[in-house]
Amino acid sequence: MTLDKRPETIQTMFNIISEKYDFMNNVISFGFQNFVKTDSIKMLNIKPHENILDLCCGTGDLTKIIKNYYPTAFVTGVDFSDKMIEIAKNKVLNAKFIQADATNLPFPDNTFDAVTMGFGLRNIQNAEKAIEEIYRVLRPNGRFLHLDFGEKNFLSKIYDKTILSIIGLFTDNTFAYKYLINSKKTFLTPSDLIKDFEKKGFELITRKDYIFKVISCQMLKK
Repeated sequence: MTLDKRPETIQTMFNIISEKYDFMNNVISFGFQNFVKTDSIKMLNIKPHENILDLCCGTGDLTKIIKNYYPTAFVTGVDFSDKMIEIAKNKVLNAKFIQADATNLPFPDNTFDAVTMGFGLRNIQNAEKAIEEIYRVLRPNGRFLHLDFGEKNFLSKIYDKTILSIIGLFTDNTFAYKYLINSKKTFLTPSDLIKDFEKKGFELITRKDYIFKVISCQMLKK
């Protein structure tokens, strides 16, 4: 299966769905997304005044959770979609947001104590370059928290078959969500992802799976 992940295509798609993005995320996660995101962020155990990058931040969900639980952290959200960034700025007033390319980050080496990325890597055409950029901007022993869909098991396949019908009840823009489901199908398994991260120099700290491994979180360090 070949997906169009050209940057201009991805940017346009997320701009189009930005207005209903938060609502639709609750629909397609059956309301479970906030628990998963919150629980994974707690794994970072962020210390006072640490410098955090929320990459592919979208509308700022992870950024908001970080600031809620670690209010003294300095958090910068980065996303390729200008419409997503606009929503994030209104949602999280005590963080900084920048529109930028994950494969060419506008930060010096060794800038951040931790980088988070939720449901973003599979939408990047040059994912290898994005991983290299994450490694570059992390400080020595900095942590990288990656969250996305996990194993392609029986439950995951049932989800894929039923979710588009549910989505159709709430939006006419099913094209974007067909892409998102297909990108999930072609995305690497957590085990293969970890191998890729390790090839780039990362060391696995822990992995935690949710909803019978349909969602997976990996925390690594530089």
